[in-house]
Amino acid sequence: MGQAMSTETNKQIVRDFFAALSRGEAQAAYALMHDDVSWTIIGDTPVSKTFQGVKAVEEDLMGSVFQVIDAEAGIRVDVVELIAEGDKVVARAQGTIKGRYGPYNNTYCHVFTIRDGKIVEDIEYLDTLLIENSLYGRKLVGA
Repeated sequence: MGQAMSTETNKQIVRDFFAALSRGEAQAAYALMHDDVSWTIIGDTPVSKTFQGVKAVEEDLMGSVFQVIDAEAGIRVDVVELIAEGDKVVARAQGTIKGRYGPYNNTYCHVFTIRDGKIVEDIEYLDTLLIENSLYGRKLVGA
């Protein structure tokens, strides 16, 4: 077992992660992840699955997302609230991103597990319909 970090330290790691993403410093964000990180996006969207390892997060998840957003317009994720207990940090966050088919301003709840100063797991809860609409141009039929 790794050394336990304080909840404040763990919260700072999560703050640093979102700050790096918002500055466009993807490599700095990836550096905060454990090599074998497990990143799960809930739902049944084209990006809903578990990505295993930093390389999969970088190439498969972010690679897919960067094809359907306007990265030049910037990615902004503001932390609304952090709740920490033990090795878990729950981050409520608000994204401001331009999707291929419209604004992609998703509301997130990330459940992070931090070990030895690195993110080892994230389960990402978000508006899956917004992914379908704003990133892939798929509209809910019959609503």
